[in-house]
Amino acid sequence: MRTRKRRYSDHDTSEPSSRTKRRTPQRSEVITISDDEEEPLESVLAKIKAQEESEALARKLQQDWADNAQPAPSAGTSSNADRGHDEEVIDLTREDDEALAKRLAKEWEALDEVPQQVTGPSKGKRKAYEVEEDHDVTPDKKLERYHELFIGTKRCQCGEELSSPRGHVTYSTQMPPPSLLRLLHIPCKKCRTNHCRGCLTAVTCPLSCKGEGKDGADTCPALTCCAEVRAIALFEALGGFDRQYLSERATSDSRAKEAAAKYRSTQVNSVGPGGTGYGTGADFTDLWHSRGLGKGRGRGGAGFTSTEAHASRIDELAAHWDEIVVRALTTITQFLPSQYSDAAQIYDMLPHASTEALLSLSQLPDLLGDLLRNDSVTDWISRIDVYHAMLALLRRMADCELTIEVLIGQRWEIEKSCGLEEWMWGDAEIVWEKAKDSQLVKAPPLYVHFKKLTKQCETFLAGASSMFEDGAGQDAGDVTDTMVKATSLCGDIIVARDDIERAMTLLGKAPSTVLQKADDMSQEDSKRRKGKAPDPSIALERTYAQECERLAFRYVTLSQPSSNGDGFSYPEFRYAKELAVTASSTRNPKDRLHLIKELAVMATSLPVGVWVRVDEVRNDAIKIMIAGPEGTPYAGGLFEFDCYIPLNYPNAPPLMHLRTTGGGRVRFNPNLYNNGKVCLSLLGTWAGRPEEQWSPKSTLLQVVVSIQSMILIDLPYFNEPGYGKADAKDHNSIAYNRNIYVQTVRWAMVEWMKDEYKNGIWAEVITAHFCTRHPKILKCIQEWAKDEPRIRKYTEGGTIPYDGPAFIVPPPYPSLPSGSSVVASGIYPAAPYNSILPVPSTASQHGKDLLQEYDRGIEQIQGWKHGQE
Repeated sequence: MRTRKRRYSDHDTSEPSSRTKRRTPQRSEVITISDDEEEPLESVLAKIKAQEESEALARKLQQDWADNAQPAPSAGTSSNADRGHDEEVIDLTREDDEALAKRLAKEWEALDEVPQQVTGPSKGKRKAYEVEEDHDVTPDKKLERYHELFIGTKRCQCGEELSSPRGHVTYSTQMPPPSLLRLLHIPCKKCRTNHCRGCLTAVTCPLSCKGEGKDGADTCPALTCCAEVRAIALFEALGGFDRQYLSERATSDSRAKEAAAKYRSTQVNSVGPGGTGYGTGADFTDLWHSRGLGKGRGRGGAGFTSTEAHASRIDELAAHWDEIVVRALTTITQFLPSQYSDAAQIYDMLPHASTEALLSLSQLPDLLGDLLRNDSVTDWISRIDVYHAMLALLRRMADCELTIEVLIGQRWEIEKSCGLEEWMWGDAEIVWEKAKDSQLVKAPPLYVHFKKLTKQCETFLAGASSMFEDGAGQDAGDVTDTMVKATSLCGDIIVARDDIERAMTLLGKAPSTVLQKADDMSQEDSKRRKGKAPDPSIALERTYAQECERLAFRYVTLSQPSSNGDGFSYPEFRYAKELAVTASSTRNPKDRLHLIKELAVMATSLPVGVWVRVDEVRNDAIKIMIAGPEGTPYAGGLFEFDCYIPLNYPNAPPLMHLRTTGGGRVRFNPNLYNNGKVCLSLLGTWAGRPEEQWSPKSTLLQVVVSIQSMILIDLPYFNEPGYGKADAKDHNSIAYNRNIYVQTVRWAMVEWMKDEYKNGIWAEVITAHFCTRHPKILKCIQEWAKDEPRIRKYTEGGTIPYDGPAFIVPPPYPSLPSGSSVVASGIYPAAPYNSILPVPSTASQHGKDLLQEYDRGIEQIQGWKHGQE
């Protein structure tokens, strides 16, 4: 069987004693790795580590004994002992190494605790890297032991003291930049010798070497000399990046503050023409479409109007910054361990132990977090070089047990940073953010953000695949090019995720476990920041948020085969007619790409309590479910909307229809009509200022957020024009809310618990929502029932809509008299405010106890839950 052989490093860190001889390694010291033995890499590394450490200890003991002139008996016959000399020779057999290691365990531990001093070559002496087990130690504490390596004074063989060089690394077109390569040397002016800054080995470089090597050589020998110099190179690369990143972020933040102040000074707050139009305004619209969510891109004023020249200048600055980011990420990647490279070196297999702490203390995790949190597919494509450089870095980090910890390990929030280089040289401090109990605030692992990014990619690919299958965009060159770039990038992101998760599995860290720990940590830090005692409801809210995230967005089948066998029909969709009319129409490829991008953003950006279902064939057919927010008369209820994306979207707003109306009986809000109309300026169904109207930059997500946060509110009565400023003590508002209590329980809770929804698209949402939040919802209904007796004595005829063309009669809605000419979906004649309407006696009507109906419904959907499991 053909085998692969790996020998240990032949380098030693200490000069051989005049009384000892260093034995040449024999064949017995070669580790044979069979191709068919499938031994894990971790096991191989462990063996290498043990052997290296044993040899180093044996050599140290040998040196000590030699210095003390004490004879040391050989444990066996030395194959290379010179019997013609008097000096003692130690035979470093495998058995002898093991015996020495056992006898000197205590001394070994003491050696591990001694800070690493760099006084000479360290090849072969440095022990294999160790992953810090104490995850509660901040990276600055971990790096303190390595100060001497990075900034300490060293001594040349000629006796001259050599100070560690310091300089500013700037990222030029040459990679690695000459300004960095120069810092990897320590020249001695006295003896005119240049040294490797890591191990102080003399190198054949000119004293002013900037990486070109001797006689025009392509590679400077110092660059690949030892693990220590690789760590120093990484330190300098990160330090240079930190300086530029912090400077760019400060400039960007300054621009943003100036633009925001200028914008506020020219605006007048408004809630619409006498009521609430819920337009988001130009600032909200443009900010949503600003270039991603990251910091430090020279885009400080994004989202605010500016002159064309100023905008062009901002674009130029952003493009230049992206070039710097690409160069920095590429350079940093070059200095990370590459264990699986065909040309892997000893410093790749056994990287310096400071590597993880260097990465963690720098601004690199902040940049990666910004890029991973960016949910704009458009921004990904426009910055595709940045994202490719980021992915190359992430995949390299996944190759090494040390560096992968930066992705999946513990992180802390930094309140203020001076940058890695400034901190190392003692010029300034890095301040960690603390909670009220003085505990450090933890940050979620980068893997959490990466996981969400890949979910967006999967959603985008699902939409893009259908677009390619339909042949859309084949005649639109720009769109096709964009689609190819986007799908390629999304595919690369998913592959990188798979690589990282495979590495996590090999390390015994299941992705699901890492995500769960991150969530637990987030909850703990939230409590610390608020300075509150543990709240039992926190666990419930956390579980609910997890369920919402799990069920937030899906592609489903909303259609069914038509009765005539020709195509599909959408019987449960309000805009089925529009779908039929446009069945043979073609959406502009550019507009379709816009929709696909938008849906990808929604996949991970939906707020808690919002769920979206998109038809897998007709992406323009969408259903949305919104849970009523706590503290409102809609709390605990589920409100369903149908959404249709017209062919000219995004140049025209989407069409929205409320389905939860009690069959046309209930108008839940001045902005939500009993016929399903959604009154919102963003949809063009409500008057408002021009900037509050729909624009091509507006999004469906804005519409959803507006409905949840600004229509389903605590005092909806005052959404009506002319009703004045919101006042919780207003008796009309109180009466309005009491009626909403009843209708919410009946139509937004109990109605959803019927078996007819058991196999529907919302079945999982219904069970997750009501079962998870059951304690809170039950308590809420009980509190409402104290103020509104109709909850315990509900009658179906007790509600009518109000929909007057001019003067709207506010609730509570009276029951219709028997034989009334007003039909169930009809309208009371226009009447002035506070008009007296006939209210028949309902004493003889026992009605339903909605609280009992809710309890029975909970028991029923519990059965659904077991069926789903």
